[in-house]
Amino acid sequence: MDQLERNLGKALRAKDVAEYLGMNVKHIRNHYKDLGGIRLGRHYRFFEKEIYYAIQKRTEVGRPSEEREQEIGKGIFDQEGSQGLGIQDEAKACQRLEQEDRHGLFG
Repeated sequence: MDQLERNLGKALRAKDVAEYLGMNVKHIRNHYKDLGGIRLGRHYRFFEKEIYYAIQKRTEVGRPSEEREQEIGKGIFDQEGSQGLGIQDEAKACQRLEQEDRHGLFG
């Protein structure tokens, strides 16, 4: 157990992470993967070093990885589908997503 704590840091609950980051616990649970957390049944666990690496990765690049950006965009636009559904201007939709993302989790 000591080796696990040396490698990953102290184990934290979603409540602890929410307090530290000044966010809602529900928001932390919804984005646990982005923060390097894991889900064990209905419990969420985070490790100090993984949170640090997740935050560092976001600040070095300044925005999420290309893969994450593409993942977020899936389902928003239906290029081959009906032109009458959804937002037709992809650039405007991306801008709206960026404005609604107050904590910078979606880029």
